[in-house]
Amino acid sequence: MAEYSSRDILLYVNAMNRTMSRKGITKEISDEFWTSEIIPILYPMWDSDRDKLETFVRYSDGVSAINKTKYQRNQKTGEYKWVSYELRLDTFLDSELLDLYEKLDAKFTEYRGLIDVDLEQQLAATFAKENIVTWTKILMVRKFLLEESDWTQVLDAPISEEDKAMWRTYRQKLRDIPQEQESIPPSSVRFPVTPVKYKQAVEEGRTDAEYLSEFSGHFYNVTQSVLSKFSSKMVTYLTLALNAGAIGEVPSLKPAIKEQNTLDEILKVIEAGGFD
Repeated sequence: MAEYSSRDILLYVNAMNRTMSRKGITKEISDEFWTSEIIPILYPMWDSDRDKLETFVRYSDGVSAINKTKYQRNQKTGEYKWVSYELRLDTFLDSELLDLYEKLDAKFTEYRGLIDVDLEQQLAATFAKENIVTWTKILMVRKFLLEESDWTQVLDAPISEEDKAMWRTYRQKLRDIPQEQESIPPSSVRFPVTPVKYKQAVEEGRTDAEYLSEFSGHFYNVTQSVLSKFSSKMVTYLTLALNAGAIGEVPSLKPAIKEQNTLDEILKVIEAGGFD
């Protein structure tokens, strides 16, 4: 089976589970799109009732590899079964293999575009559906701010140890929001200002207290106007993260390979407020 190679893969198609991968991005193709757009490319040369395509791989050096499965009769038992084999490609013209790759690659791009638009529109609609601040939205902002400040805690972060300690305090305050403020309405929840905002306030003489030691000036409410500033950034982030198949911690879902299920799952999580 020629599914793996040390060479760079441009396109990988698995017809058995109807997935396509390109440049590290994997999509599970919907039944409707596969039937209407992919099967006409494969049939009848590469796929038929008795000789089906399993996988197609196109490498960056122009080499292709195809695995198929054949409905074959066992001469001893007389029974028929599907048998996998690697298709010899020396009988095909290079132009035929290039044509197959280009058509499938174009369809992957087309499908990804359809999914991206649908995903972004539905995420944006979810954020904008209610003109009020909810705990679901509060927790989404909290998750996003934690993700956005992850870089401050890496070993080679370009900040001083003092600043890194302030960022740790900031991130802990974000984590404590659900426990410390669970009894108050979401519209009253207060978020810590970043160390950057705090230092600006110190320089401007608006505070001289230790970082996050004062309730007034060191914290802010996530109003609808503040939330709207985050919404477009969060939608873009989630769209890119989902399409890369690596959601990480926003929200708490395992990285999804099955793209057609991912949208439903994340929208359900957002709606249910399923964030920790």
